[in-house]
Amino acid sequence: MEASVEKTPTLIVSQPKKLEGLLETLVLIDKVSETMGEDRSGDMGGGGTGGTAQGDDDQIQISLREKAIANLPDAQVMQKQLKAHIEKEVSKLQKEVKHAARRASKPGSAYKMNILYARMRRLNALLAELLEASHEVLKRLYVKIFVDKQTVI
Repeated sequence: MEASVEKTPTLIVSQPKKLEGLLETLVLIDKVSETMGEDRSGDMGGGGTGGTAQGDDDQIQISLREKAIANLPDAQVMQKQLKAHIEKEVSKLQKEVKHAARRASKPGSAYKMNILYARMRRLNALLAELLEASHEVLKRLYVKIFVDKQTVI
């Protein structure tokens, strides 16, 4: 009985060649992500036609964006709207600074105020550049803020 307890089974584990195995795995992952997709036809809650409607929505969104870009206002109007938008953000940041200044004794408030002041300086510098900016720069910034609905900074 003691002899059978002392024997341990030997496990044979073979390691794949590291570089070739890694390359094959990466290629397999790429193939799977490119070719495989979810089949929602068997889902109880989702219809199989939902995917085509989503594609139509994407095409509508792209065309609306392109229409908005095609119908951009004059440079002076864009400059005025951008100026108003940036000034509104600066005033919002000033309110946040006032709020953070009331909590000056709390940890991290000095860091937060420093970041807020840095953003205000960048926005004011952008506002100064905006007055001298070319039409292309105005156009890109206008599209970024008003068409794509992104933040200024």
